[in-house]
Amino acid sequence: MTTQKQEYKEQVGAIQLTLIPSDKYKSNKIVFKFRAPLDRATTTKRALIAALIETNTKKYPTQTAFRKELASLYGANFYASVDKKGNEHIITAVLDMVDGQFVPNGDTLLHEAFTLLQEIIFNPNVTDGSFHDATVAREKENLAQRLESVYDDKIRYANKRLTEIMFADENYKYGAAGVLEDIPNITSADLYDYYQQFLAEDTIDLFICGDVQKEDVIPLVKGLPFANREYRDLDVIAPIHPQSVNTVKENQPINQGKLVLGYRTNILFGEDAYVPLQLANGLLGGFANSKIFINVREKASLAYYASSRIDSFHGFMLISAGIDEKNYDQALTIIKEQVAAMQAGDFTEEELSQTKAMLSNQLLEANDQAQGLIELTYNNTLKKADLGLTNWLKRISEVTKEEVVAAAESFELDTIYFLSKGADSNE
Repeated sequence: MTTQKQEYKEQVGAIQLTLIPSDKYKSNKIVFKFRAPLDRATTTKRALIAALIETNTKKYPTQTAFRKELASLYGANFYASVDKKGNEHIITAVLDMVDGQFVPNGDTLLHEAFTLLQEIIFNPNVTDGSFHDATVAREKENLAQRLESVYDDKIRYANKRLTEIMFADENYKYGAAGVLEDIPNITSADLYDYYQQFLAEDTIDLFICGDVQKEDVIPLVKGLPFANREYRDLDVIAPIHPQSVNTVKENQPINQGKLVLGYRTNILFGEDAYVPLQLANGLLGGFANSKIFINVREKASLAYYASSRIDSFHGFMLISAGIDEKNYDQALTIIKEQVAAMQAGDFTEEELSQTKAMLSNQLLEANDQAQGLIELTYNNTLKKADLGLTNWLKRISEVTKEEVVAAAESFELDTIYFLSKGADSNE
């Protein structure tokens, strides 16, 4: 029988440990979340660190040797990624491994996993105070290619430009993967200097999901030689109310225009209005039955794609649509009309019920995997919220139409960005 037991949380030295016990999976997932203020001076270095730690170590100086060691742990997998939540930059490091009870001599597997994690984190491939030059050069090139590729994906590019313009006075304008122009000036020695700061100062959360016992895990966590530090609370975003709408049009040789609108909501994960906001977004542009999708794409045939999404930690909503340049004015008008319709309560109880069902299914699907449960738990940890899956589903079912309208009334248009060929400019 599959059971989900009570979470266990404890501060273990520098680490805030959260156990998510479950016998649902045949694997154990060990996830570190390293968090620091989002800042241009460090974000590119942090993106490179995430790439370096999944590449090699001093003991396993090549990718082949590193992957061979992972394979010896019954095919364990290790990877790292970067993300941002509000004004915070987060490095996530994940070790995914089979539950020891399902393999021969598996009673030492968890201990072996922590031995490898200690090697990865505290014994990187460093010589004379500098990361391995060839590895750094390769990862710098890989990161540059990833950042440059955004230019070729015009949907991502338009969203990136909207973010840069809308948050021009905030560090949120910087992407989690760093700044392309900053890559060339980062040396192997610079990177290792910052790595030591990263180890000493980052706020650390550790999540372990699987059929594990705290008595087995805590001694292993205590064995990780992180220097003690205070657990730093999330840097919460202050509300911002735009005084005017900033419209920016840019031209590139493209066939399809990209229209992006940025709205402030000032509603964050875990707050009372957050679930109503999710439903308002779902009704507006989050699902295939939404107002923007039906009215802009289906009825008016003005868009190749049209949708909306909300940011749970920075309090904004982004609406994007792919349109012919000549349809800019009409598409923009219809999108604004749909926002106004939501704010006026122009939707039925049946439409709200459908959206509740789709949001609930989306949540259940996302949290069916261990990583989804961990991400949800982390969000609740950061915001000191109580929006676990059970409570979330209950809250969805209870939200009233009036609450959804009130959430929609928070939408304040801040920025309009339009990327087009420019030959048939409407200006």
